Amino acid sequence: MSLFKVYICALTYLSQLRLRVFLIVLCNVILAVVSVAEPILFGSVIDNLSSKNFISHSLLMWMMFMIFNALAFVLVSREADRIAHSRRSVLLTESFARIISRPLSWHYSKSTFNLSHTLLRASETLFTLWLEFMRNHLATAIAIILLIPVAFSMDFRLATVLMVLGLIYWLIGKVVINRTRKGQDSVESHYRETFSHISDSIRNVSVLHSYDRIDAEVKAVKSYCEKLLFAQLPVLDWWALANALNRMASTISMVVVIIVGSFLVKRGEMQIGEVIAFIGFANLLISRLDQVRQFSVQIFEAHSRLIDFFELEGNINVNSNKINAPKTCGDLFGNIELGKVRGLVEFRDVSFNFQNAVHGVKKVSFVAKAGQTIAIVGPTGAGKTTLMNLLQRVYDPNEGQILIDGIDITRVTHRSLRRNIATVFQESGLLDRSISENISLGREEAKQADIVNAASVAVAHDFIKNCSDGYDTRVGEKGNYLSGGERQRIAIARAVLKDAPILILDEATSALDVETENRVKNAIDVLRNNRTTFIIAHRLSTVREADLVMVVDKGQIVEMGSFEDLSHSNGRFAALLRSGGIMSDINVRKANFTIIDNEAA
Repeated sequence: MSLFKVYICALTYLSQLRLRVFLIVLCNVILAVVSVAEPILFGSVIDNLSSKNFISHSLLMWMMFMIFNALAFVLVSREADRIAHSRRSVLLTESFARIISRPLSWHYSKSTFNLSHTLLRASETLFTLWLEFMRNHLATAIAIILLIPVAFSMDFRLATVLMVLGLIYWLIGKVVINRTRKGQDSVESHYRETFSHISDSIRNVSVLHSYDRIDAEVKAVKSYCEKLLFAQLPVLDWWALANALNRMASTISMVVVIIVGSFLVKRGEMQIGEVIAFIGFANLLISRLDQVRQFSVQIFEAHSRLIDFFELEGNINVNSNKINAPKTCGDLFGNIELGKVRGLVEFRDVSFNFQNAVHGVKKVSFVAKAGQTIAIVGPTGAGKTTLMNLLQRVYDPNEGQILIDGIDITRVTHRSLRRNIATVFQESGLLDRSISENISLGREEAKQADIVNAASVAVAHDFIKNCSDGYDTRVGEKGNYLSGGERQRIAIARAVLKDAPILILDEATSALDVETENRVKNAIDVLRNNRTTFIIAHRLSTVREADLVMVVDKGQIVEMGSFEDLSHSNGRFAALLRSGGIMSDINVRKANFTIIDNEAA
């Protein structure tokens, strides 16, 4: 995408304030006109002074223009600052809302650091572009456009010098941009890699300390920074050369204007004031051309990071070079508002495959009656979590249907679907906020009494009372101020308060010790009452009380039945029980003999 298209796309974010922006730009255009008139008035003052004429009138006009220009610039700059700052605040809020509302499948494919990094860098870049657009960009263009004909009307010879100066600036800028385009893209790529590595290291600092990787990580970051600097230096060299050439051209042009102007004054073809006016024009043109150069550097350096941001926003499709929004799962939610359901869940021949991966599910069918507890067991990568992600529409199946209370979930709204499902993950997923805020995450309007009651049900109230600030205690990043059992009980309290009719327990106790697991299990048993509950577990001892056990392997249900039936069938589930030490071969054989005897009777 060209620099101009990126610039135009950046300005579209100001469309909500188009009237205020238009007025600011109009005022700057007027200021540009005034700036062109200023050297002419000053030249008139010099002419009157050199001819010993009365200068009060021309001097007064020149002073009035100067004062008006200064005051107007202050007022316009103040309003431009206000607009740019307010629009940046709105952009951060709206972009955050769009990003966080994207489907989970989209988030799983992205780096958390890159998302936040792209958003924050782009907001600062856009802020600067908006500010410069309202203050300088259009005003600079108008001033340059006005300078040329006015200069030619005064003297075409000196005006030609200014024209040549403008062409030199343009040629230098074009050559440097073409020479450094790939280099600047490489700089942005190295920049992302460097800060992504830094962020990854800080997130996993405990692992680095444990494995004594501190020095190695510092060396790695040093290497990244050296690569970044190596990519940056050639770009800087080219722009330094451009700056030197522009300065040289400006100086030569100024000298030529003075020499030619002096020659014309001696011949009587020009007055001293006109030469002074041309010197003012030259200074004005040089300053405006410098602004154009700075703007070119600015948009050139911002190109890659803005492209990343626009793709993130879905405003452009870089491959087709068009402005459009890519279609996502989040755009496909229906418009049926799902009320509070009973909890009847049905999978009908559901199949799903990940892109470029072998894991998925194939032709899965089952019915979970309202209030039943269904345990999903199987080896790692079998598709257990994928099934539950499909139920929550993290992904959409390639084939088949998923129904809740007989309604296809592709026809219901995103909010109403998620409102009916509560999930307790293996990682508790606590935010760096107060305990109270974490518990009320699924029900912000909940009263404190409801929060306390949910914590009591989750066997969390006692330890919360002993915290420094009780329910107002901050839990730290990912809840690291609390123990594993405390974090998990808060997560369970959150599910209790949400009071959703469908509950998903995704390895909710697998990371806990036996004593803590028993406490959490009691809380989970209370939570399961009158809810359709799906338990994903590797610890098979946690699924004894399930009404239905599904054994999943390679994306397919290979066995399904009650715990008792499957444990006595000498099939896959019984093998899992034996490998887990829960049931011995002797127990399985005894169970089989019992079944045979019963059948014979």
